[in-house]
Amino acid sequence: MKDYTRVYLIRHGHLVNSHTGVYNGHTDIELSPEGIAQTIAVAEKFRDKSISAIYSSDLRRCRDGAEIIAAPHGLKVMPGKALREMNFGCWEGLTPEEVQSKYTDVWHKWIADPVGTSPPGGETLRDIQGRVIKELETIITRHMGEEIILFTHAGVSRIIICHAINLAIENCFRIQQDFCSISIVDFFEATAVVRLMNGSAGM
Repeated sequence: MKDYTRVYLIRHGHLVNSHTGVYNGHTDIELSPEGIAQTIAVAEKFRDKSISAIYSSDLRRCRDGAEIIAAPHGLKVMPGKALREMNFGCWEGLTPEEVQSKYTDVWHKWIADPVGTSPPGGETLRDIQGRVIKELETIITRHMGEEIILFTHAGVSRIIICHAINLAIENCFRIQQDFCSISIVDFFEATAVVRLMNGSAGM
């Protein structure tokens, strides 16, 4: 048994509305045909890995993708709200340009302090950090010494990577997470090591 838990962070694939550039957040958007193809490519790379469990956001773009990954392993995906993307509230369905125009004051406050400022009806970075890290710690405790997949969103992966390297969460948007990108983090009892960040299906 290994003395660490290996967590594969996989972002969902391309979406049917990715071309619009809007904030999706908690809005339930489906994978596009391109996104499904991306996910199948990732699934092939994980086919021969010893994966003990697969967790996902309960939104379709993650749940559906996770099921593609899980099928060859005979695993049941465990979806949950705690691994959802950041809730953008009233900004969901809008582009950044539209938000700047309609919510100018709050937009500037959010840009200056995303940790303590939320979109109207949404979450702050501190909010999402709280729910994601609490869930992560529960999952790691449950799977000590194993290899698991968290199939989620860019925001969730960024929060976990920041946690792993002790980086202040206001810097999370500096971490690129492409569609179906793969990041690998080994969690030891008292520390963590990032082995890969924003890797492709070729890993």
